[in-house]
Amino acid sequence: MVWSWLAIYLVLFFLSPLSSATDLGRVIRRWRLSSPLFLADDTCQQWIQGCTWNSWGQRVAILALAGAIFGVAWAAGWSVLQVTRVNRLVTRLESFVFAAGVGLNLVSLATLALGFCGVLRVGPFAAAAVAILVAASLLGWQELRGRREPRASPPLPKAESQSRDDTLQLDGKWLWMAAPFVLVIVLGAMLPPADFDVREYHLQAPKEFYLSGHIAFLPHNIYANMPLGAEMLGLLGMVMADDWWLGALVGKTLMAAYAPLAALALVAAGRRFVTPSAGVIAALVYISIPWIALVSTQGLVEGAYAFYLLVALYGVLLWRQSSGEHANRLLALAGFLAGGAVSCKYPAVVFCVLPLTAWIAWRATADARPIATARLALLAAAKPVAVFLLFSALGCGLWFAKNAVLTGSPTYPLFTSVFDGQTRTPQKEQQWSRAHAPPNYELRDLAHRVADVTLRSDWLSPLLVPLAALALARRSPRRLVWMLAAYWGFVFFTWWLFTHRLDRFWLPILDVVALLAGIGAVSNSERWWRWTLFGLMALGLIYNFCVITGGTLGDNRYLADLDRLRVDPLRVDPWHLHLNRHAADVTGVLLVGDAQPFDLEVPARYNTVFDDSIFEQLARGRSAEEVRAALNERHISHILVAWNEIYRYRSPGNYGITDFLEPAVFDRLVAAGVLAELPPIVDKMSGQLFRVIPVAAE
Repeated sequence: MVWSWLAIYLVLFFLSPLSSATDLGRVIRRWRLSSPLFLADDTCQQWIQGCTWNSWGQRVAILALAGAIFGVAWAAGWSVLQVTRVNRLVTRLESFVFAAGVGLNLVSLATLALGFCGVLRVGPFAAAAVAILVAASLLGWQELRGRREPRASPPLPKAESQSRDDTLQLDGKWLWMAAPFVLVIVLGAMLPPADFDVREYHLQAPKEFYLSGHIAFLPHNIYANMPLGAEMLGLLGMVMADDWWLGALVGKTLMAAYAPLAALALVAAGRRFVTPSAGVIAALVYISIPWIALVSTQGLVEGAYAFYLLVALYGVLLWRQSSGEHANRLLALAGFLAGGAVSCKYPAVVFCVLPLTAWIAWRATADARPIATARLALLAAAKPVAVFLLFSALGCGLWFAKNAVLTGSPTYPLFTSVFDGQTRTPQKEQQWSRAHAPPNYELRDLAHRVADVTLRSDWLSPLLVPLAALALARRSPRRLVWMLAAYWGFVFFTWWLFTHRLDRFWLPILDVVALLAGIGAVSNSERWWRWTLFGLMALGLIYNFCVITGGTLGDNRYLADLDRLRVDPLRVDPWHLHLNRHAADVTGVLLVGDAQPFDLEVPARYNTVFDDSIFEQLARGRSAEEVRAALNERHISHILVAWNEIYRYRSPGNYGITDFLEPAVFDRLVAAGVLAELPPIVDKMSGQLFRVIPVAAE
């Protein structure tokens, strides 16, 4: 039965076509992504392409600064756990993971606070880092000298399943198999950003904050006014490096660190709730998922979001094993980490805080019912719920407060009909809602999405779903298995009911599914299963490594000189490179349709598709001379029009864009002598670059 299930799933998995290729009119079966295995020489050549001695020094500098920031963050988190005595309730591995999560969120919130106050300078951050390290050193010295109680063994009871033999006997030594994936993720994270969203706001917003010297409302970039908890690490990197470019790569590297941290959390969870082997397998399954490698190397925040969701759930599970004062401490820890998830993305309120709050309330009420009336049972649930929500607010509330001060809407740009946030009109709210609403509620679409999430999504792992399904047949721990499965189902159906159904919105649940996979992997102790599992793991890990490193997922020039990649025309728009090369002649460039200004080294004005078009504001209803005057007043010397982006936004089902942007508008300004078009610098240029003529020709 098990062999049949695995065989059917794997055949369907490897024969599934890549949807990204199908959208381009091609059919590429998944099994073809393993081609790097048979072209190892060519693949390795790609890895070292462009490598120089300077490349090594560049990466050492990035790792040194990223490591220093992580070390300070961990010290801050460890100090909090030590002072609150949570460290005495958990194992050393759990302490490391929780300290990292708490510390990174604290550092992020501190960066937000200092940036909001306009204190984005090295001095205050360095002083804070020294203070944190001194405090952590004193606390550590006190513990070593026995001035506090010696560390007691964790008082939390072990799960029932831990008393069973771990027949697979996969201890921590097997984690070396994760090393290649961690190495590739770190090397990929140190590469310059190529993803649209990253160059639009994940790193662009920190760049603008750094260059302006403070965190403020950006009316031209709607996304920059949302919670940017993970992105604050990039801003901190820019401040400490005193360089927005180097700091951005430091920030990308720190954001990638959440993936191995989540893997360590899975190791710890397996040890406590199931068996050590379950934790090891869960970690290997998770760190090898191509989706996780993609978001981690590109500078996207789903890896950080997934980590916080997992450790918040972990804290709630520990709360269930504790009692009395210990319970409140663990619930506070879980709440603060859930707040960390919300600091990364608004949807975490629905995907993380609400379900965990509901489960806490249900369990607390159920525990009180046998000895109390229904009314008293509900009152008994009020305290744990209040503790969890209070610390969730502490973990993310500063982001809502910042928006309330700057825009009048704590949830900007959401719920503008309630809070009336700045720059949001009914028309723009309708555009936003239409773009982010579910496309339909047809059962056929539901079935299609189920198939995507479990089988057809391009960057899934062949290990994840088949092993997770086997967990449902495991006799122990049944309650944990069904809770995790229900959580998976909740996130999926919430994603289907309330979002525009992009894959990235359900990715944060993957570490929970990986834990299910670890449980499923140890569901059988017979010899035939052990050999089957080892074979399946070998197949899955090799395939995933080929996908991640083969170049299909992203740039795999892991050791290339970063100075060359910075000006690589394969990554940077040719017009952007042209403007950078002629920076002395550019007082300012206005981007029209183009919302990816990150690589520009000249002053740039732009707007996202959901914000007011700056060009339209300057040109609609004005004469040619009035347009010239408006451009000169704003020191705009060039206008870059990205027609490919404009037409993409106008394509069926896309976000939409103002109908004012038409070639005739620019032709009129050229004819009037306001603009002069520059000739294309390469064949088949997709955009037009215009120079603003400051004085009308006589």
